[in-house]
Amino acid sequence: MKKIKKASLICFYNNKNQILLQERWDYSKHGEDWWFFGWGIEKWETALDAFYREAKEELWLDMDDFEVEYLWEFRFDLIDRIAYRNLFIIKTDMREVDFTVYEWVWAKYFSIEKARTLKFPSPVDWVIDIYENYILWKQNTK
Repeated sequence: MKKIKKASLICFYNNKNQILLQERWDYSKHGEDWWFFGWGIEKWETALDAFYREAKEELWLDMDDFEVEYLWEFRFDLIDRIAYRNLFIIKTDMREVDFTVYEWVWAKYFSIEKARTLKFPSPVDWVIDIYENYILWKQNTK
């Protein structure tokens, strides 16, 4: 039986439609250089509970101060486990320097195109596609 791993991912994006990623060079678990904020959902938590906890642990942010949107829960099968990723997104006017990163090293905004070229812990094209589609949809519904 495969192990199940659930996670909540947090994506901030700005007025330039750039997404905020966390730099992990010094703390890489799987050879990655970058990743989204957020991560594991504990057995007793919902995806939303984990989102709030991870935002507090990693960025010391009270997410009630933001307009948070839940986009998707995506399941995919890996060789050794089944993974669920819950995607949350927040539009913000915060600059990189406005974020205080408590876990990992620092945060940096990237264009979607540049983000696709970065080294992540696992294939994330589908995550970036979902975030990109949402950002473009929001931009076109103004």
